[in-house]
Amino acid sequence: MSKKPDEAAYWDLVDDFIHRANEACEQADPSAVSAALVQAAARFGAFVVAASSLDRKEYTDEMESALQFLTTQYREHLRADLEDYRENYKVYIVKERPESTDD
Repeated sequence: MSKKPDEAAYWDLVDDFIHRANEACEQADPSAVSAALVQAAARFGAFVVAASSLDRKEYTDEMESALQFLTTQYREHLRADLEDYRENYKVYIVKERPESTDD
């Protein structure tokens, strides 16, 4: 099954952001890179909500529902990715350390 063009473009963007974050980790602590990505997502999300509003009043009226939507979306994506890493830990996290008995 092939991806729709919009879906493929979406995943290309996701992959590009991850690639850039991985490159940033060569110069910065991964925790700092993660925090910067969260800040950037928040700032850009606020911009998108504001830019799609007709005026300041509509923006103000929509702030709470946008906050709820965006935080719920983030939480769902994060939960799915945490589960994915749990299921594929030995595949995704390859480090030289003694074998753990925790499977």
